[in-house]
Amino acid sequence: MSWSTIARWTSRDIPTALEAAAIEYLDVDDQRTIVIYQHAILMVIASEGQATETREFTVELWEEPPDGFPRDPDDLVTAFLDELLATTDTVRTES
Repeated sequence: MSWSTIARWTSRDIPTALEAAAIEYLDVDDQRTIVIYQHAILMVIASEGQATETREFTVELWEEPPDGFPRDPDDLVTAFLDELLATTDTVRTES
């Protein structure tokens, strides 16, 4: 499955926001972070600069939750972004 969205925010540090939201993650490199959210696997990619200093990032759904219930990818990623951004007092814009 491949699905993605681009998010822009005023914060700059993806790992700090993930930690504040208590969302599990693993740094892959300076730009990519694997996220486990509601048993789904997401890839968060800094579009501008590094994950610790970016204003824009892409979220890709790599693997749906294994619970057997189909979930709309848009709903899953939207819930992830809402939870992530709630810790940063920022807003999301999409393109």
